Amino acid sequence: MVGTRYPILPLPHIPERTELIDVGAVTIGIGHRVLDDRTAGEYLRQVGYNPRPEDGDAGYGNLGAVDGGVSIHVFGKHGGELLEHFRFDCFDDEPHYHYVYQDQKAQRRVFLDPVMVPDAPAWALECLRSHLGRILESVGQVELARRIEPAAIAASLPRIEAAIQRAGSASGA
Repeated sequence: MVGTRYPILPLPHIPERTELIDVGAVTIGIGHRVLDDRTAGEYLRQVGYNPRPEDGDAGYGNLGAVDGGVSIHVFGKHGGELLEHFRFDCFDDEPHYHYVYQDQKAQRRVFLDPVMVPDAPAWALECLRSHLGRILESVGQVELARRIEPAAIAASLPRIEAAIQRAGSASGA
């Protein structure tokens, strides 16, 4: 598998800065986030994760810079609670995505090549349209993937795209 696996869940979404769009079996959350060493370090301390640089794991707490942009979260509804299963971080400098393994409390982060994917939000929309079921299956959410309705996803894409535009505009906020 590509990407780096971490034995922690990714930083949680920011509810007050995340617009939620119900798409039947899943909810898509769109918001803007800024990621820096302080934010990452606080989260790592909170979850008790200490990255091991000697293992090649610089972890989240060693960014050395500030990055941010639009985050697109894929949540499943489980017992009245929204649990994240996948996230696109369409960041300005290092766009990437996260496979989220809720049952293992783990994730795998994969960076995008900006030469191959120059427009991360457009690429993310295409992934939602074409690959959402396979994405969910890959994180062990087979039953949730079966409940995905392609027509509902397709019908929601204009609302998701508009929310992405609003979140991108919020970067100056």
